[in-house]
Amino acid sequence: LLTVPLQLVEFYLILAAVAAVSGGIFWRIFIGSLVMLVPGYMGEAGYLNSTVGFVIGMLGWAFILYEIHAGEASKVSAASASAATQSSFTMMKWVVTV
Repeated sequence: LLTVPLQLVEFYLILAAVAAVSGGIFWRIFIGSLVMLVPGYMGEAGYLNSTVGFVIGMLGWAFILYEIHAGEASKVSAASASAATQSSFTMMKWVVTV
């Protein structure tokens, strides 16, 4: 359960290493990962209807995809002058997407 939030926090850390990044990016990505994981776990464990847990989890995932593909995190990455940073961000973005 910790690997997904930690991986998503890496997006923020990569951007923060090379640019001034608002804390809002961190919190949006972190909360999106919790929205993705908690209902999914609750559905699998039987605390919540599995379909409801799946749908809520997918909404969290869709929000994360938006943030890293078209949201503020994506814009900060695109504005970064470092090709290495952009490459790292792009590779992580596709790991989360696929």
